[in-house]
Amino acid sequence: MARCAAEGCGRWRPDLLVSRGVGARVDGRWFCSRACLEQMARERLTAGTPLAPGLRGVPPMRLGTLLAAKGVCDSASLSRALEAQRESGLRLGEQLQAMGAADRQTVLTALATQFGVRCLPTFDPTTVRHAPGGLCREAVRALRIAPISDPIEHRVRVASPAPIRRRALGALRRLTGWTLEVYLVTDEDWMAILAQYGAEPRPAARPLPALVCTSSVAEAAARIAAAAARGRDATVIEANWEDHAWIRVQAPGVMEDVCLVLPEGPPHPEEASWLAATTSR
Repeated sequence: MARCAAEGCGRWRPDLLVSRGVGARVDGRWFCSRACLEQMARERLTAGTPLAPGLRGVPPMRLGTLLAAKGVCDSASLSRALEAQRESGLRLGEQLQAMGAADRQTVLTALATQFGVRCLPTFDPTTVRHAPGGLCREAVRALRIAPISDPIEHRVRVASPAPIRRRALGALRRLTGWTLEVYLVTDEDWMAILAQYGAEPRPAARPLPALVCTSSVAEAAARIAAAAARGRDATVIEANWEDHAWIRVQAPGVMEDVCLVLPEGPPHPEEASWLAATTSR
């Protein structure tokens, strides 16, 4: 026999309880009740640390320097673009395109070089209508990363707009086990990908796992506990990046994703108490 794995509970787990289906296992540890499952979920949501970036660091060369090195524009054009930015609020690449000093493909190629990835100057967004990779549209939107090919030997091509969210790439790699080949796309192509991704899932494919995004630790923990209780013997994977904490619950017949989006500013008192508790341990 063993005790409930929730800290502070200590309830014994006689074989009779298990045979009657009381409680649930998560990663091989037994939890006696939904409340103890929620405690486990709260701790995992708030105690995680951001994953290592999924790409190497950005080279020190700035976009303007890259474009100048390629002979796309001279220092005078860059100075005019930087001055115009103060009024327009555009990013440098957009400002140079608006001024006619650089074209779309040249800027995209330079940005890809800056982030250390490849680029897709042209992309047909209808190719993602069947949700390659099997993510839901909400997951794609939260990550700002879209699979554009199905996994082949765990290798997947993904598209992302600038700036590349390197820690989100690390989170996706952790959740799926994929090796990611990253391609930069324009903002216009990215919006088209979002509109098309998963619009027509394959009829024979399994339903896409749902993703629940919430800013409430209590709601996120409750959903994770409910999924684990349904699965009875579940595996939980967490991946954190920036202000997101993502947990995937997997069990036979169960796969649910819950994404906690931490709001800007001071956390809610309840969330602050959990953050303090997990930090002190």
